[in-house]
Amino acid sequence: MPAAAATAVPAAFESPERIAQLRVLRALGDPMRLEIIAQMAVRDETPCTLLEDLLPVSKSTISYHVKNLYVADLVTIRKEGRFYFYRLREDVLEEVLPGFLQRLVTA
Repeated sequence: MPAAAATAVPAAFESPERIAQLRVLRALGDPMRLEIIAQMAVRDETPCTLLEDLLPVSKSTISYHVKNLYVADLVTIRKEGRFYFYRLREDVLEEVLPGFLQRLVTA
């Protein structure tokens, strides 16, 4: 079988809904991003400075992971002066993985 045929993406994976689902699942595939999601889930809005205090990683690493979550449409970002505030898009997460957020928070 030719290599191209083995890696072909089925047409079902090309729909906008499926692409959005895959982005969310890919974003959740990292333990640090899961922890960021868990921290955001218990607050209406999470300041970046709080994540810096809570997580054992650098500011640039937090920024990298939040960007991945933003690209997956899982967070919104608000800037006020020099500070950034993040809000979890619970609706998106619930649409792709119903009940997941509740299990994550109670775990």
